[in-house]
Amino acid sequence: MACRSLIRCVVQALWLVALWAAGPAGAAPSLWRLPGPFVDEYGQAVQLSQWSGESTIVAMEYAQCRFICSTAWRKLVELQAEADKRGLPLKFLVVSIDPANDTPAGWRDYRKMRNLARDNWRFVTGDRASTDRVAAWLGIKWWWYDGHVMHDFRIVRLNAQGEIVQATNAYDLNPALFFGPPSPL
Repeated sequence: MACRSLIRCVVQALWLVALWAAGPAGAAPSLWRLPGPFVDEYGQAVQLSQWSGESTIVAMEYAQCRFICSTAWRKLVELQAEADKRGLPLKFLVVSIDPANDTPAGWRDYRKMRNLARDNWRFVTGDRASTDRVAAWLGIKWWWYDGHVMHDFRIVRLNAQGEIVQATNAYDLNPALFFGPPSPL
C-alpha cells in the first residue's frame, strides 16, 4: 500500500512538472489545459477548458463522502454567499475524486439533497487518470482506507485563465478573507 502511494505521489509530481514545462514561458499552469474526458451531472461530455474565461471556485468531492466533502460543501455554500454579497460572478466546479462510483445521476441526487438549483455550479466526473491529474494539479492527496476514498480538504479560486489565485486547506475558512478585502463603493 505504501509503495502504491509513493508511486502515485511520484507520478503526480512528474505530471505537475510537465504542466509547468508545457506552458508558455513564465506562465503559471492552467487547470483548463488538463485533458479529460469528463462528464457532467447531466451526462454531457465536457472539457475543463469550457470554464476558460470564468473565475471559478474548484473543489474535489464525491457523492458518498461523509466527512471532508460535507465540510467542503458547507464552505463552498459560504463562498457562494460571500460572492453574492460582493456581486462577484463566479462559477463553481466540483470534480469527483471517486470516478468509479460517481455518476451523473448520483451528482443530480447530490444537488437535489442539497437544494442546489443554481446554474453556476457544475459537478463533473472523469476517468481515473483525469481525476488523478486534477487532484495533483490542485494539490489534493487521496488514498483508499477501509474501502473508502479519503482525501485532503482543499478549495481553490481560479482566475479566468485557470490559474490559482487563492487556495485554502483550512476548515475554519473565513469566506470574506478568501476573496480579500471588499472593493470600495
